[in-house]
Amino acid sequence: MNLLRPLLPFLFLPCLAIAQDAAAAPAASPIRAEVAEAIRAEGIDNSQVMRILGDLTGKIGHRLTGSDNFTRACEWAAAEFRAMGLANVQIEKWGEWKTVWNRGAWVGRIVQPVELDMYVATEAWTAGTKGLQRAAVVPVPASAEFEPEAVAGKWVLSRRLPRGSLRKAIGDAGALGFVYRAGDPDAQYPTRVRVFGNSQTAQKPVEQAPRVPEIAVRADHFDQLVGLVEGGQEVVCEFDIQNSFRDGPIELHNVIAEIPGSDKADEVVIVCGHLDSWHQAQGCTDNGTGTATTLEAARILAAVGAAPRRTVRFCLWGGEEQGLLGSRAYVQRHRAAMPKVSAVFNHDTGTNWAQSLAVTAAMRDQLAPVFAEVSRLLVPPDADWADEVFTLRVVPRVAGGGGSDHASFLAAGVPGLDWGLKGRSDYFRHTWHTQWDTFDVAIEEYQRHTATVVALAALGTANLEAMLDRQNVGGGGGGAGQAQAFAEGWFECEFDELKFKSVKPEGRAAKMGVQAGDVLVRVDGQEIESLRQIFQFAREAEGEEVAFTFRRGAETFTFSARKEELPQRQRPARNQAPGDVVAPRGGGGG
Repeated sequence: MNLLRPLLPFLFLPCLAIAQDAAAAPAASPIRAEVAEAIRAEGIDNSQVMRILGDLTGKIGHRLTGSDNFTRACEWAAAEFRAMGLANVQIEKWGEWKTVWNRGAWVGRIVQPVELDMYVATEAWTAGTKGLQRAAVVPVPASAEFEPEAVAGKWVLSRRLPRGSLRKAIGDAGALGFVYRAGDPDAQYPTRVRVFGNSQTAQKPVEQAPRVPEIAVRADHFDQLVGLVEGGQEVVCEFDIQNSFRDGPIELHNVIAEIPGSDKADEVVIVCGHLDSWHQAQGCTDNGTGTATTLEAARILAAVGAAPRRTVRFCLWGGEEQGLLGSRAYVQRHRAAMPKVSAVFNHDTGTNWAQSLAVTAAMRDQLAPVFAEVSRLLVPPDADWADEVFTLRVVPRVAGGGGSDHASFLAAGVPGLDWGLKGRSDYFRHTWHTQWDTFDVAIEEYQRHTATVVALAALGTANLEAMLDRQNVGGGGGGAGQAQAFAEGWFECEFDELKFKSVKPEGRAAKMGVQAGDVLVRVDGQEIESLRQIFQFAREAEGEEVAFTFRRGAETFTFSARKEELPQRQRPARNQAPGDVVAPRGGGGG
């Protein structure tokens, strides 16, 4: 006889309050313990994430949408998925452009009166040189009233690119090209260079492609060059810019693969990142790291023989940098299937490790047992990290999405979740869209950790009894691209290219006198060709004010704003995408 049996009712009395609160009791894990442990071992001990990332950045390199490198990247990714044994691997077309643009090597140097190898770059979809061309450097004419021989056969030096009409006149006069100061140095990173590009050029016939090179020179090198020219010395430079256009069309794709579900196979959990990059460097942290963790999560789940209840779909998007083009097209094409998408886990914004998700309270309750497995199996990859290895941060609404692909799904009411990252990588200021975005900046222990978290999250969410709750999901930004989201937030409006589609009453644009239908034509006296140039030209303006010029019908009008009101390029807050507006002093962040 058990002598404690008569005492059992009294021993259990303190537990009654806990038993009565059934809602507080942890739910059963949606992942079997042995499978979860196999995922940890495969993801941490047998990781291939750095091999995948090294192949992408080293064998393919930069992956500009509409370039041959991007096409090769799609074929490479599809081959990786097939080698893992995934099902329904496809390269899904979402569009095509008329003209192909590729970049090769960029060379620039001063050869007289001193010798200096300069760091040079160009915007995408701009012209190359006709081989290595050596010529004198002359300052930009002050106006369109100049003698053609003043610039013919010479490099034209300007602190920033001249306005469109003057630029055309100089090109028509036979200048070899423009040499200007590269944008985005700051006190911490004085040699930083960021170049982007206007993809509308690729959507026009190749006959309309630009013919005159426009060469950005790193700030410190440019300052030495302009000092020589302004000092009255005869300066000679040579440049070899291997940019090339080719007649298209070129097809644009997303890459899709699946691990099919069982009893809930018609419902889907999406794991994704964008495959495209800008062209200056290798596109490592934007977004080779997210591409690699997406592929590695697929490999881990296939390697352990995971059998999810819902289908887990792995998607690598194209055209993210030009406005979420691939993911937006996917959502539109498959709109009827969006009610069956339980969740989208999107990895962008660099190599730091996945430590949190912003979710509603209802989602938190559903996902808690999933991420309990993360906390049980993993330790923080930073030894000095004193907080939880993973946190579900409750927010009133999951919306917006800033400038990355989960925004496309949020616009359709689908729970699009973006990983909150922690770690020592200074992504937004150091590697984002700079010349330093190369394989060596990726942090291996972070990549192993994040890929394992993604695999656990995908399988656990796929095995939940119900799809994620959709209350308080969506709205507040939709699929706007980075530049468009930035500009719309600051002006408090909607843009259709450079035309104001709508203007918020009492918003900043309205206070400038702007109405729907007006067009933004100049910033600080410079004609603009894309939304991305707005804040570039504004930051470069001299003085305390920036003039914005608008066109209404045949008339133009100008409004000046104080430079201090412009949004500052500071490191975004956690989960804030690069295109999200940092509210300027005085409010009005949009």
